Formats: sequence, structure tokens, C-alpha cells
Amino acid sequence: MKKYRKIFFIFFFALLILFVFLYFLPLLSYQEARKAVIVQETYYGNFFIPTYNGEPYFTKPPLYTWISIPFYAIGHVFSSEIFFLRLVSFLSYVLVCFIIYKLQKRDSFKSLLALFILFASFRFLSFIYRIDLEPLFVFFVIGSFYFLTQFRHTSEIKYIYLFYLFFAFAFLTRGPLHFFLIPSFLFYALIFRDKDILRLIFYFRGWLLFIILVFPWYIFGYLKFGSHIFQEFFYTDILGRLGNKKDPIYSYFEALFLNFASWILLFLIRIHIFFKKSLFSLSDQSWLYFFAFSLPVLLLSFTGEKFDKYLLYLYPFVALFMSDALLKLYSKKFLLGLGTVLFILNFSAIFIIRFSSLEDLKYRIDLIKANLPKKEKVIFYKQENPLFLFYLKKPIPVIKKEKELLKYFKNGYGFFTTEERKGLVPSLVLPDPYKKGKIWYYYKKSTF
Repeated sequence: MKKYRKIFFIFFFALLILFVFLYFLPLLSYQEARKAVIVQETYYGNFFIPTYNGEPYFTKPPLYTWISIPFYAIGHVFSSEIFFLRLVSFLSYVLVCFIIYKLQKRDSFKSLLALFILFASFRFLSFIYRIDLEPLFVFFVIGSFYFLTQFRHTSEIKYIYLFYLFFAFAFLTRGPLHFFLIPSFLFYALIFRDKDILRLIFYFRGWLLFIILVFPWYIFGYLKFGSHIFQEFFYTDILGRLGNKKDPIYSYFEALFLNFASWILLFLIRIHIFFKKSLFSLSDQSWLYFFAFSLPVLLLSFTGEKFDKYLLYLYPFVALFMSDALLKLYSKKFLLGLGTVLFILNFSAIFIIRFSSLEDLKYRIDLIKANLPKKEKVIFYKQENPLFLFYLKKPIPVIKKEKELLKYFKNGYGFFTTEERKGLVPSLVLPDPYKKGKIWYYYKKSTF
């Protein structure tokens, strides 16, 4: 550790800067606002049933919301809810760093190299400050993988249960995306004749624990609201992603290459040496890392719609494998120097990109916060605005039909719409903070 103290200082100082940076960020997108609204409404409502705009929310599993609620509660005390919601992602990444350190057997150099490879990925690093479930999902997946490796080394049954515990938590955070790891583990176990992994995969009590943890919430939702409550989850998030209009089959490989381009190019430059001298000297653990990311990427490539964030949970395995493989081909000094430079460049790029638009975004959001009619009866026409919902702190009806809109309007309700209405003068005209050229109009009866 002493040998690499300065490098560790650079890494942790960068994390400290990011931590401070979180405090100054407003809600950065409608996706963030939507997640913040779900946490906010669940905090004030029924903990067991997350809601969005007053409606039960079963599109995503509930664990991210449940874990975020204590952070929101603390933030509410200090009037810093958004900052504390961002801490869920930040702390998840900190824990991912710790697990990588453990997987590298507390080897300071190998840990630093793997972390620099991982955080030199622009896409991966950009989630550290987001209000999003992906970092928490990454933590639970890499945590379950760590317990799998511990079982391989010790054969202690407790690690099987811990594997399935974290595997269940990952499911309750994001759904079944990480199930693509199971074929990887099975394929590795068959090739390397690893009886420990086979035992873990087919351990009945482990799957029973998984079922006990995961199924009750879904059963409760089905019994209370009926099967339609899962319609968006099954037909859009799962079947839709599998069967919708297909993006190019190479999309995920392209995303993987773009996020690790420098390291992959280094590997390709000396790939002939790798196959000639290093292929068979890689450890079993290194091959496990390789299969943990390569087979899921291959399988995901045959799905329909492709979103590169679906690969984030695989990026730690890429970093761990690349660190092992590149150490067979290059010197420690060169790799650590390059890793430090790429990490600093990526870190700087994120700051420049985010700060370049931050002032204008904060101005637009502050304008909305200052002018929202918090004491009036309001509705949305045709579509809701999650940002408005968050700052109004209450569910607001969304009206789709003109006749129904007029009925509410005559009864004293104001309404938000993106359409300019003939014959009415808007009480408020608010530029959309996230979509250039889009305007939100607010009409109320007194503006006839």
C-alpha cells in the first residue's frame, strides 16, 4: 500500500471531489425526477407499495426505492433530498471498489489497475452521481460474485447463502438481467470441471432462499391489484426488449469496445504474444472473469432493443479480466501510469461536460420551483411532468380527453400542457429544462 500511496491518494481525492460535486447538482433529467418522485411518494405513503403519481408502481422492483427512503428522510431534515438520494449511487460504487479490492486479494497494484480500467469508462463513471438504480444493481451483482469466489476457495456453505441473498437483492433492484450470468458460471464449471460452482448453481436451498425473498412482493401485487399491474414490466421491460425492433447485433460489442477502447487496443497490439505465451498461464479466476462478461454480452446481442446501460453490471468483470491479461503483456509501471492518466482525463471530461450546462439547467429549474402553483388545484393535460410532481409534492391527475379537461377547468382547476391553447392566456410559461424548444403552459380560469 505504501508503494502506491500517491496513486491511491489521486483516486480517493477524485472520489472526494465527486462527493462534494453531488451537493450542487439539481435533478438532471426526467428519469431522475421520476425516480425521485417514486421515493418521495413512497416515503409519505405506503412503504411496501411504491407509487408514481398516486398509482402503484410495479414496473421496476422495489428494493432501490426502499433503500433510498432512509436517505430521502435524512435529506428531508436538512432540505437536501436530492443530494442524499445521489448518495445511494455514490456509496454503491464505493462498495464496488471495496469488493474489487477483496477480489484482487488485497493486492494494492492489481486493485488500482482494475479500478482505473473500470473508472476510465465514461459510461460507468457517469452513473456515480445519478439518481438511478444501476449502481446499486452493480453492487449486488459483484457482491454475489464475490461470495461465489469465496465458496470456491473455502467450500463453506454460508457463502452459498450469501450468494443467493445478494442474487435476490439484485433481482429486487433491477429484475432478471443478471440471470445471464448463470449460463456463464455453468459454462465455466463444465469446461474447468469446477464442482464447487456446479454445487452452488444447483443448490436447492439457495434457490429456495431466493424464492422466499423475491416472490412475496410480486404475489402481494398480484393478489391486491391483479395481473395488469405487471403489464408494463413483462410486456415492455422484458418481452418488449427481447422482441421489439432489433438493433444491430454488434451494438453491445461496440459499446463494450468504446468504453474500454484504450485497454482493448493495448491487448490487441500484443494478442499474438498473449496466445503464444500467456493464454495458458491465466489463472482459473481470470477465466471466470472472462466468461462472466463475454457470454452475457453474446446472449444479450440476440435481444431486440439494446441499451448500453444494461452492460454496466458486467463492466467490473471486464476490468478484472483486462487487469490480469494486460499484466502478462506490459510492465506494471506503464499500466499504472496509463491508468492514472486515463482516469484523470475521464474524470475531467465528466466535470467539464456536466458543468458546461449546469448553470443554465439550475436557472430553469429554479424558475419552475419559484413559480409552481403549490396552493392551487391543478391537473396535467395529456402528459405529466415528473419535475413538477417532485416539487409540488403531491399526485396530480393526468387528463387525456378534452371534455374531461373542460369539466375540471370549469370547476376551478388549473392545468399544465405543452400545447398553446387558442382563446386562453397562459398564467405561466415555463421552458422545459431538459428539452430545448419545449414549453410548458399553465392555464387557470382567471386567465379566460
